[in-house]
Amino acid sequence: MTEAELEEAALLHYSRVLWKNPRTRRRLLYMWEHPEHPQRENFKKHRKLVEGLMECIDPEKYVIALVDADKWSLGTLSREIPRTIWTLWDESKEK
Repeated sequence: MTEAELEEAALLHYSRVLWKNPRTRRRLLYMWEHPEHPQRENFKKHRKLVEGLMECIDPEKYVIALVDADKWSLGTLSREIPRTIWTLWDESKEK
């Protein structure tokens, strides 16, 4: 596995772990939807796919089952998970 693939796998794994907790999910969404987040527009465009990836039981089967599966792989869809902006994460605690 390449370093990039390991990073994608880690992002997917830890994002899914955090997503399972309702409070943490609210904080992630606050951060991802924040006007200052550089990936906000892309998240809005692919929100349903990202949320589906977070909530599914088997990420690989989820991607294979997508209507436009030829466009997506687990790696490409994992890259749609917005990155953590720590100042926004800290701000989300107050909301």
